[in-house]
Amino acid sequence: MKVIDNIGSEALQRHTILFGDSSIILTLRFFPKQTSWFFDVTYGDASVYGVKLSVGVLHILSQNFPFDFIVRDLSGNGIDPFKRKDFEEDRCALYLLEASDMESIRGVEVPE
Repeated sequence: MKVIDNIGSEALQRHTILFGDSSIILTLRFFPKQTSWFFDVTYGDASVYGVKLSVGVLHILSQNFPFDFIVRDLSGNGIDPFKRKDFEEDRCALYLLEASDMESIRGVEVPE
């Protein structure tokens, strides 16, 4: 598990995450009217759009990617990220679950 530690309070952010011999393109968006964070992710030729960030759940399990993302509420309240500064002020943290993490979750080998 690897923390995505450079999330700021900008409403639109793009992060490139090195993953094996490839990369993951993660686009984060904050929508003030929904008071929620959403993300898009591109890996290889596949993309997923408009996924709401929620605490304690796998977000893209249905895509069968060799990774996933999970949000932790570091305040201990169990509340989804709902403010622009939730990641910047360390109330929440976004983690990349890597292939070994996904193998533990799925119980089978995960190809990268």
